[in-house]
Amino acid sequence: MSKNVEQERADTTGSRRTVIVVAIVAVLAIAGIAALSTGGGNGSPGGGGTISETQPVTVSGVALPRYPEKGADPAVGQQAPTLSGFSFDGTPISITNDGKPKIIIFLTHWCPHCQNDVKELKPYIKANGLPDGVDFYAVSTASDPTAPNYPPSKWLADWPIPTMADDAQNSAAQAFGLNAFPFFVFVTAEGNVDFRFPGEVPPEALVEAAKQLATGR
Repeated sequence: MSKNVEQERADTTGSRRTVIVVAIVAVLAIAGIAALSTGGGNGSPGGGGTISETQPVTVSGVALPRYPEKGADPAVGQQAPTLSGFSFDGTPISITNDGKPKIIIFLTHWCPHCQNDVKELKPYIKANGLPDGVDFYAVSTASDPTAPNYPPSKWLADWPIPTMADDAQNSAAQAFGLNAFPFFVFVTAEGNVDFRFPGEVPPEALVEAAKQLATGR
């Protein structure tokens, strides 16, 4: 591959990240972030159809570096790991490199900023739907029966985005290198990390970012 082609691809990716950043920041009212906790969950994991707040998770691929406190994100451009697991009721769910761009939202029930995002996104999605060309997933992680707003399965019962329950070791969250909640990961159609963002994202900004990701701009 020529240097010119490599540079063109790098410029395109950089431009797309810039658009996503601008889309989020432009309407970001509060950059709310909750510090990462390693609280465990309870329930008997497995795909047996009964509700469990944690489920087994299989991670494939190389884990992403932890999101930095400052500076450039070293995960940008890296291949995102893939996840295979279950929803709260044991329904299998996989987040894989399937040739489709995707946005993965990591949430925890005790985080007030996650609660705000869900509260705003849920009616917005039900009223407007999600943009075409990009898949949305959520991962419920850091489940803690002693923390507020437990259990997450009840909190997210009518949440319209397919949601994987992380295991008690928070394997999915650790594989994506999150350091706070909520945590958004934008993945290109090629399966590479395009952008990661910790903090609240208003619905309008998330949808605009999704449209840009879907078109590859």
